[in-house]
Amino acid sequence: MNAYVKAVLYAYPYLKSVEEDYGEHIKNRALLSYRSNKTAEELACAIAEDILEKNRFIKLKEQVESVLDKLSEVEKILVGARYFGKRKKLNSAFVGKNTGKYGEWSERKYFRVQSRLVDKLRCLFVGVGLTKERFEKDFAHTELFEKICRQLDSKRAEISRSERDWLRII
Repeated sequence: MNAYVKAVLYAYPYLKSVEEDYGEHIKNRALLSYRSNKTAEELACAIAEDILEKNRFIKLKEQVESVLDKLSEVEKILVGARYFGKRKKLNSAFVGKNTGKYGEWSERKYFRVQSRLVDKLRCLFVGVGLTKERFEKDFAHTELFEKICRQLDSKRAEISRSERDWLRII
């Protein structure tokens, strides 16, 4: 149920470069159209499909950003550490703070909070129109999401060893 949320979060850091790559691809496809053995109409339809796909990625990026803006500071740090590889921010926010705003976090608490955070993100995604059905219709077939979903399925996207090490410090 939450696999699509995790896939979108893992893909988010790459969406800007995907958008730029689609732009270059579309431009090159148009410039090299004279080499194509397709008719002008077929080529125009293919380029239009590429433009629509690029726009879907742009909208996805905007939707993820609007959802991330709704998170608290702690939630943003946790999402960044887990899905965007921003572990330094996680360390600076939690390490050495035995009391105060964040308190001590056990490994169990960390995983509970991460689990609840994914549920919250799913609800926020649905609120901005990014449902599982829309994800499967618009994005699941793309190369980026196929790779991420394969990794999620094979458990390679599980929590990293360095993240577990961080939890032992706390």
